[in-house]
Amino acid sequence: MNIKDDFKLIFNSKSITIPEELTDEEKSKYAIKIYKRKKELHEKLGALGFREIVFKLERLKFKVMKKICPNFVVYYEKWCDFNTKRMIGKAKSSEEAELIELVNKISKLKTKKEWNKEENRNYHIDNKYPTQIINYLNWNKAIHQKNLKNDVVAISLLSLGTYYSLPLMLPLLIVSCASTIIDLECINLQEHSIAEYEICKPLLIKKENKEILKRKNEYLEAKKIVGEATLNNRKILTVEEVVSSIKTKEQAEEIKKWAMSMQNRNNLQNSKKKSLIK
Repeated sequence: MNIKDDFKLIFNSKSITIPEELTDEEKSKYAIKIYKRKKELHEKLGALGFREIVFKLERLKFKVMKKICPNFVVYYEKWCDFNTKRMIGKAKSSEEAELIELVNKISKLKTKKEWNKEENRNYHIDNKYPTQIINYLNWNKAIHQKNLKNDVVAISLLSLGTYYSLPLMLPLLIVSCASTIIDLECINLQEHSIAEYEICKPLLIKKENKEILKRKNEYLEAKKIVGEATLNNRKILTVEEVVSSIKTKEQAEEIKKWAMSMQNRNNLQNSKKKSLIK
């Protein structure tokens, strides 16, 4: 690739076209080659170094939040329920109300998962649903792109104010410049992560389908109990509510196995974190 193509990859990778005469397999290999080059370019622009800073700030954020507000998830869920109730009151149909309720449940579950794993969903792949990361990457990138446009306008106005020696213009200009640099680095990191995703996309899809099939055939009776009880109560169940829904010895055994598998998974994650800290 030439310098012109490299600039396209950095600023507008969608403008790179794949030759139509290639077979599907050749197109796939060509696309991966392009994204590998894109990944390399964003690394040269500092994506990996900035990612380390982001991860350090992420660990610090959770450490501080858990110390200052250990019941954050409880308050967050209460706010979600309040906001959901308000939105359902404005819903125009029962289908819309059910969708709002579903979004509420997913939001609470994902936030609880972030809190327990201490990993932001915008930067870490969910092992169960690895392909979902692309939605968060594009969403995050769009936010910083919007911020960048605002930064450009602010810098233009503040530069003019600084030229005419208006008070506080210079400090505000410095802050805006710093904000611009951060937004640029965030966009660069997101573009790098998107390139990584596209390179691994076939494997991630295969892994996700395998996980879905595996979960579909695991603990069917236990999931039926929890699913029905959750649907009836329209909220995330407590342990006591799950236990009260058990009707047979077989169901109790399956619930126990399911709970033990979840506990083992959590213990494994905690042991990995401890080894990283050491």
